Amino acid sequence: MPTFDADPERITAFRVDDRYLFAHYFEREDLFDRLREYYDGEQYRFAVPADEFPTVRADLAEEYVEFEVVEDLEPYCVVKEQYTEHADILRDSVAHWERRGHLFFLLESELAVREAVERGATPVAETDFVVGL
Repeated sequence: MPTFDADPERITAFRVDDRYLFAHYFEREDLFDRLREYYDGEQYRFAVPADEFPTVRADLAEEYVEFEVVEDLEPYCVVKEQYTEHADILRDSVAHWERRGHLFFLLESELAVREAVERGATPVAETDFVVGL
């Protein structure tokens, strides 16, 4: 009988205070339905309370979905001056905020960070700013 190894779908989840944030489009509606209570439609992301995350993680692992948990947000954060073109960067963000005339973005992947830098953003690590949501 043939067998196959399926590569799991990987999602980056960011630990922010007492919750885990992630942005992901689930092609399978049944998976989205399982997480619907955590979905923030205004921010286009999921926010799972920290005490519920282990259950969500285990549940989705059975469906070949794995989370990469990130607690150090700085490598995933970029900044741009306010009132500059940023729509493409915003589209790849899990969170964004404004401070002192600048826009900050927590991006969903290292690839998104590289693309944002190509679009004129600066990694927060290369500035005098610190990450603070």
